[in-house]
Amino acid sequence: MAPHRVAILVLPRVLPIDLGIPTQIFNTRPNTPYELTVCGGAGGSVMTSTGFTVGDTAGLPALAQADTIIVPGYWEYQRPPAPEVAAALKLAFSRGARIASICTGAFALAAAGLLDGRTVTTHWASADELETLYPGSGWTAVSSTSTTIRC
Repeated sequence: MAPHRVAILVLPRVLPIDLGIPTQIFNTRPNTPYELTVCGGAGGSVMTSTGFTVGDTAGLPALAQADTIIVPGYWEYQRPPAPEVAAALKLAFSRGARIASICTGAFALAAAGLLDGRTVTTHWASADELETLYPGSGWTAVSSTSTTIRC
């Protein structure tokens, strides 16, 4: 059986705790069904919110191969991700990939237009900002820390 391919999309100023959780869970190791790839917008290194870098990430083409994509929270969530990031997320969604976010990663999914008609969760302190930045998108905000948009 082929492994389930998981891609973690690391946006600039990613929150290390939000990155650490899915990498620990889905790390490629013996006797697990997962193949993990950490990818960034342009590939290469990505700076975290605490100042260290996550090095040697794959680029956005890795999203095209993923069965599941996870977007961890990131510090500058009020800014939409680069257009090519939003386009890659939309393309992955359209081909049936499962896409989830942790904490403020929901803002990237909203910016990509993937939350319409869904119940959305984000960090409780950011829920009002999500509604303010992306009004009228047909989704319902629920304060929490994670979002799954396709099961």
